[in-house]
Amino acid sequence: MLKISCFNCQWSWSLNQEATQAALDSLGEGENYYATECPKCRRLNKIPIKQLKRALPRARDKK
Repeated sequence: MLKISCFNCQWSWSLNQEATQAALDSLGEGENYYATECPKCRRLNKIPIKQLKRALPRARDKK
């Protein structure tokens, strides 16, 4: 689960694992962040790709 805090109003909300994966999948090549709107004030918040990737579980190596 990824917890996000709005830079404008400091409202906090979360993205579950499926929403985080969908956000990563929607990014095009060369994009450095995912833009999402605050549910309270509707301001755009940028979430770095590194932060999205850290919120997902690591893939286990198959041997």
